[in-house]
Amino acid sequence: MLKAKKEQKYTFSASTAGRDLAVAAAMNALGLSGMVPGVLPKRWSRGWNQKHFVPFANWPSQGEMYENTYAPQLLNHFVGALTVFDVPFGVGGFDFNDVHIQKTKLSFACTTGACTILFTGGTDAVVIPHGAIPWQGQTRILFDWKRPSDLQSVESVVTQAQLELMGALYNSRHPALVVFSDGVNFVILQPWGFAIQYYHTFSGTDDCIHADDAMRLISHHLLHICSRDGAFSHLASVPENSELSMELAPLLAAKRELGVDEGLADQLQLDRDLPPNERLEAVSKTILAWREADLSYFG
Repeated sequence: MLKAKKEQKYTFSASTAGRDLAVAAAMNALGLSGMVPGVLPKRWSRGWNQKHFVPFANWPSQGEMYENTYAPQLLNHFVGALTVFDVPFGVGGFDFNDVHIQKTKLSFACTTGACTILFTGGTDAVVIPHGAIPWQGQTRILFDWKRPSDLQSVESVVTQAQLELMGALYNSRHPALVVFSDGVNFVILQPWGFAIQYYHTFSGTDDCIHADDAMRLISHHLLHICSRDGAFSHLASVPENSELSMELAPLLAAKRELGVDEGLADQLQLDRDLPPNERLEAVSKTILAWREADLSYFG
């Protein structure tokens, strides 16, 4: 008789003992080899070299956070910034939604030889195809807002950013870019082949990029890599876009690791309709039950 696997539980945002090892195990389960500096596209859309990102200037010099006040302001600022770079919003384009109160929508579980690891969390704002429901199934960009004092380097947010990226790979049918920003600086993670490419705007290192290039990269992703289909499915996709093919590789690995099947997908959707305090445990039990029914998983 098979023994139930042990469970480890972590949140995206709280740094706890053992979390870094658990994140490394989750990345290994997806076949992700690690983090590598990203390379910007060689050619931008016509006219983009003359367009510039205007930093967000509304942070107070001191005081407490802010989330309910500044999250909507940052979102509106970035809607305006992306519009400058030709990204369309509304019918035929994208929606930019504030989701910071939806704390568990990117939660996921993965298994290792020794245990099941449960990660709980969400993000602050998302760009999705216009009208796509539910948003976590069709993410194109995840935005996480940080105070300037909390965004000082890639290392200051890298574990949380990795978890949000993996949460998107497990939950979405489309690969997503992860953007951490205080409205001035950026840390960007992009699934790419069997690694995660990262970009940042902190000066003093050879691999830093300018904030203008960060916005060009985000806009390039939306306009030239992403599908605008709100019902996009990786199962039916045969992308001619080579860049999308590179982003799809880790997403497909996540689906294989999850054991996605139509019946499993239906059951997981029922689990996600449960109250938040019951949802993650139900999802974990469903995944384990399906895997234990597949003897090849233990071969």
